[in-house]
Amino acid sequence: MNKEELNISLNYFTKNICDIGITVYVVIKGEEKPKKLDIEATALPDLKKLFLEAIDKDIVRNDELEVVMLSSSDDRINVLYEYDIDIPSELSSISDVNQSDGHKKFNIADDIEKVTALLVEIGNSEKQIILYKTMARVNIYGRKSFFLKKSDVRFQQIDDEFFRITPNFQLIQVDKNLVVIDLKTIEKFFGFQDAIKREAKVGIEAIENIALLENPETLHELVEDMAFARKLTRVANASPVLKAGIPNRKIIEFCKAYPNLKGKLRFNSDESKIQLDTRKSKNLFIQILMDDFLTSELTNFHYTSFTKDEAAEVETQAEELSEESTPENTESNMLQVA
Repeated sequence: MNKEELNISLNYFTKNICDIGITVYVVIKGEEKPKKLDIEATALPDLKKLFLEAIDKDIVRNDELEVVMLSSSDDRINVLYEYDIDIPSELSSISDVNQSDGHKKFNIADDIEKVTALLVEIGNSEKQIILYKTMARVNIYGRKSFFLKKSDVRFQQIDDEFFRITPNFQLIQVDKNLVVIDLKTIEKFFGFQDAIKREAKVGIEAIENIALLENPETLHELVEDMAFARKLTRVANASPVLKAGIPNRKIIEFCKAYPNLKGKLRFNSDESKIQLDTRKSKNLFIQILMDDFLTSELTNFHYTSFTKDEAAEVETQAEELSEESTPENTESNMLQVA
C-alpha cells in the first residue's frame, strides 16, 4: 500500500461521515477479548468527528508522508509503516474486533485502571477501519484522584471515574492492512523487539546463503542490538543487491573501487570474501547490500543515501545486472558505479 492508496481508502470515511458509525472497545490487562464501551448515543457523533478530523488532517492531507514496509524501516521522518512482519499477540485484539461480534460490554463497576488501550471501529457493513490507541495512565482518572470542574461561578468536585480521549492513535487497520502511525510506541511495546530479532536472523541467513563473508558469525552477535537488528531486517526484505543476484566478484570489485569504501573493508587471503572485523565495517556492509552508495550522473559526486526507495524496476533489471557486461551509463545501481 502506498500513500495514494491509503488516502483513497481513508477518504471513504471522511467523505461519508453521516453514513458510518463508531464503536469503541477497551483492551483490559490480563484479558484476551476486548469489551465494548457503552457510550450514550448523543456523544458518538462528536467522538466520530474527533477521530476522522485527525485522520484527514494528520494523514490524508499530509503530503509529506509516505508509506514503507515496517521491515524496511530506516532513519526517515514523515513515514508510516505497513506492518509486514509477525503481528505480536499483544495486538490480536485488533483481529478479534474485526472478525467477531457479540463482545461483552465493559462493566462500569470494573476497575477502570486496568484498561490498557482503546480500539475504535469506524465504518459500516461495507467498509471499516480500526484505530488502536494506547491508554496512558495520564488519561485514566480513578477514584484515588481529586478533580474539580467548572460549574456556574464555582468549581465542583468530580467523584466519578472517567477517560480523557484524545484523537491520537498508534495504529490503524484499513483494507486488512495494519499501518503503524507511531513507531516509537510499537518498538516499546507489543513484543516488537522479538519480531525484529526473528527477522534479523532471516536477514543473516540470506547473507550466509551468498557466501560473501569470511566470518558471518560476527553478525549473529549483533542480533540483540536493536539498531543493528533493524538494519538486518531491511536486508532480508528489501536488499536490491540480493534481489538482483549481483555476483560476489562484482560486489568485491565495487568495494575496492568506490571512493567512500576504498581501504575501509578487509578481505580474506585470496580476496574472494569480505572480512568484518569492526562495527564500522559491519555497518558499511549492510549499506552495500542496501545499495546505499550512489553516484550523481550530473556532478559525478558520490553520496551515501539512507532515504531512497527501492527502484520499481529492480526485478525487471535483475537479469541484466547479473550478466558479465558492464552498463554504459552511471546511475545509482551498484554495478553501474563500480
